[in-house]
Amino acid sequence: MSKNEESAACGAGCGLVTASQLASYDQFKEMILERDLMKDGLGTHVTASFAAGFVAAVASNPVDVIKTRVMNMKVEAGMAAPYSGAVDCAMKTIKAEGPMALYKGFIPTISRQGPFTIVLFVTLEQVRKLFKDF
Repeated sequence: MSKNEESAACGAGCGLVTASQLASYDQFKEMILERDLMKDGLGTHVTASFAAGFVAAVASNPVDVIKTRVMNMKVEAGMAAPYSGAVDCAMKTIKAEGPMALYKGFIPTISRQGPFTIVLFVTLEQVRKLFKDF
């Protein structure tokens, strides 16, 4: 994989993480508040944040698995590459190992994504509160 392809793959994965976090955080927070499951506060923010982190991990893990496999494929001189691209890699992976193969490494992903998302959105809520009081 060239540096441009690697950069594009990261951009796609990073964009997917951000989009899924932002969209799902507000939805989870709104759902918690509308159903009176919790009051608007730290507990709500942590719960909605972790749920958003979980959604981000579910959405991004397949992209990460495919990117890693394409980047690490061994291409021998005179032989065809194992994958012609990301879609080919995804199709061959699913065919050979089943769809759950796209979630290899999910535990480390959620272990990283969950706490990061909690810190991100709890901080965001504190900044919102600070500016609201201004």
